[in-house]
Amino acid sequence: MSKKIVELKSKKKVEIREMSIDEIDYCNDIAVLKYEKGELSHMAGFSKARTAWLRRGIKGGDFKVFKVDENGFPEDSIIKQLTEDEKNELVQLIQDYQSLGE
Repeated sequence: MSKKIVELKSKKKVEIREMSIDEIDYCNDIAVLKYEKGELSHMAGFSKARTAWLRRGIKGGDFKVFKVDENGFPEDSIIKQLTEDEKNELVQLIQDYQSLGE
């Protein structure tokens, strides 16, 4: 895939990285939905899943100083620069980018 830069509603620009299938599976498997008698009874892990998508999907962008950890993922200081609305919007854009075919 080519370089992908998105502009959030807040006008912040973020570069999204292409994730491996294993990374996508990891992010998808974090959230847990439990059903009883066909009805949703419990949900867990959504904040962890959102952070995993952001950590693995952000490659750069309009951040004060962009730093990565020893694994090459954005440090906490990068994710903390995003508002809740920006995080939610960006996760959807990251997921959409991963599902694009070649």
